[in-house]
Amino acid sequence: MVDTVSLLDDVASPWESVLQVIRSECSDWGLTILDAIGYEGFFDGYACLTAPDKFRETWLDSHYGELLRRTFAQVLGSAFKDYRVRLLMASEPAPEMKLGAASIPQVVIQAAKQAAATSGVVKKNPAFENRLYSRYTFENFVEGSCNSTALRACETVVENPGDMAMNPLLVYGASGLGKTHLLQAIAAKLQATKKHLKVVYCQAYEFLRAHVAIAENAKRGAHDKAKELTAFFHERFEECDVLLIDDVQLLEKGIKTQKRLAYLIRKLRSLGKQVVLSCDRHPSAFKKLAEGEQLPKSSSIPRLTENLLTPLESCVAVGLDEPDLNTRMGVVQMKSEKIPFVEKDREEICRYLSMAPRSNVRLLEGLLSQIRAVYSLGGTELTLLSVKQIVGAQHGEEDAPLTLKSIAEAVASHFNVDLLVLSSKRQDAGASLPRKIAMFLCREMTTESLQKVGAMFNRDYATVIASIRSLGKQMDKDAALARRVSDIRYMLET
Repeated sequence: MVDTVSLLDDVASPWESVLQVIRSECSDWGLTILDAIGYEGFFDGYACLTAPDKFRETWLDSHYGELLRRTFAQVLGSAFKDYRVRLLMASEPAPEMKLGAASIPQVVIQAAKQAAATSGVVKKNPAFENRLYSRYTFENFVEGSCNSTALRACETVVENPGDMAMNPLLVYGASGLGKTHLLQAIAAKLQATKKHLKVVYCQAYEFLRAHVAIAENAKRGAHDKAKELTAFFHERFEECDVLLIDDVQLLEKGIKTQKRLAYLIRKLRSLGKQVVLSCDRHPSAFKKLAEGEQLPKSSSIPRLTENLLTPLESCVAVGLDEPDLNTRMGVVQMKSEKIPFVEKDREEICRYLSMAPRSNVRLLEGLLSQIRAVYSLGGTELTLLSVKQIVGAQHGEEDAPLTLKSIAEAVASHFNVDLLVLSSKRQDAGASLPRKIAMFLCREMTTESLQKVGAMFNRDYATVIASIRSLGKQMDKDAALARRVSDIRYMLET
């Protein structure tokens, strides 16, 4: 065997040389990721790295892959081919080469001690029981390119709650994209697999109500009640091991509550306890309310106090985007399994329900609930036609006009490629053929100009014309291709 290097000390290791270069180009969050990466050696042209979980492996590849390759090539020379990342098993220690000692989060240490003293199960106050939807689990979460990073981050929290690299974690995105599902999935999984941890999940308005109730009772002179509520608040929120608060943007008008939450985030994190928050937008999208400034009566841009925005901006923030067609299809298929659609129409019904403008999961769930209710009341046979009538009657909608994006999504789904491939610079058959078909159908099925069609696919006017003409000639010679284009057109028209 050649090019084999065993683990070395920090000074002699090429990994240390690589890190010195990469650190100068990394954000603080990137440095946190790199600190969790181990180096095992150089073997047969490959630099062998380790990662403690899939989230860090994915993040490393997507954000620093090219930089790693360039830097390894500079350090190791022509012998370097590529790097490989191996996931460590749950019970496997990180290699000694890993820079910085890996410490066990305090939340795990403290909770384990408490568990040993209480036969492994935390005694729960019934008033603290988390109200969770049984269907909100990781197993029922449909993964897609729009949410995979957030899903990996939440799974990582479950694997190692309190890990400083994921604490606090902020999941953000518009309403109906799955924030509540992910937070409740974390709570449910921890309650099932780590019974020694005290896990608290609540909506932001519950936190607000609990905090405001203390002040209101004190103001009325009900001091005993205020003390009781203070003790309840302290026991529930400050003595937990994992705190999950949903929709923190709802605290906009609770100035003092925001200050209390900011204090709580800092305190729990300093104790090594996990905090997970959700919000309907990235912290940078809020306006900052300065100390002593009055909240305006109306504003198009929501505001949070500097007290709360500061810890939110330091969170590990992972976003949820609108689901693409494939993800929407997966959601509809999973959630409609028990709805008795006519079997020959089932696939087309699922595709119809998934088409734009049905752009979030909550809307899809609402449509399925309406269909289920109509069926249970009238026993209507659920064909594609009857489903379209039910949806149209409930929403007063006619067939939604096709858009360039919806056509591109349908073509990408048919060819099982990412939507971004159609607007990329790739010229291989796997990209150029679906791109031509998408351009052709956009021209045939919409009234958009060729310039707008070109902009959709990152191409100029002349390229669009050439692509459409080229596809027409191909279909004249290839009947199978012509049928394929017709099938996609039919799917878009139904």
